[in-house]
Amino acid sequence: MNLQELINELRIALADEVEPCLWSDEALTSYLNEAVQESCERALLIEDMTTEAVCRIALQPGQAVYRLHPSVLKVERALVDGKPLTETSIERLDEGMTNWEARRGEPRQYVFVQAGGAGQPAIQLVPEPVAPGLLKLRVYRGALVPMAAAETDAPEIPVRHHRKLMNWALRCAYLRPDADGYDPDRAQLHEAMFERDFGARPDANVQRKQRDKRPRLVRSHW
Repeated sequence: MNLQELINELRIALADEVEPCLWSDEALTSYLNEAVQESCERALLIEDMTTEAVCRIALQPGQAVYRLHPSVLKVERALVDGKPLTETSIERLDEGMTNWEARRGEPRQYVFVQAGGAGQPAIQLVPEPVAPGLLKLRVYRGALVPMAAAETDAPEIPVRHHRKLMNWALRCAYLRPDADGYDPDRAQLHEAMFERDFGARPDANVQRKQRDKRPRLVRSHW
């Protein structure tokens, strides 16, 4: 479904087909773009290992931390010059290694740093590389570009999920502080339906604890 088709179906669901409309096309487009991002964060719908700007990073000697593309939600796999790295966490490194941040050598592990506030996600390599190299990633991400052109743009997620985006858009529409359109009960209903389709919003603390429960590695001496 393209953006215009989704907007048309939203207007039918909102009984908002007659001018003057309560919700502008711009507002509905914004709600649908938000729905795409929410679905990606909850269900990890877009896997990418080919987009250069997202999945390829040139490594520099002496630099351990690299910013990732803002769309990245999770790093599924990381390789340096074809050699796979093991995901770990700062907590596990603190427990298993002394002075690990000062270690230099061939990277063996990585820490994925989720975006916080206005910051971008990042990846930290352990140990810090001492030679140039190429970091290749397989990631789950959100949409690279928000939808804008009604007739040509479409959600980047799989087509089978397009219509399900409407529940989040309807939730947003009914939460707009407007005397004619505001309906928190309907908003709550559509949010529950969206959660049924895509799952609950992930909790960063839960994700970190899950990483820390992975089998521990033998202590390394690099």
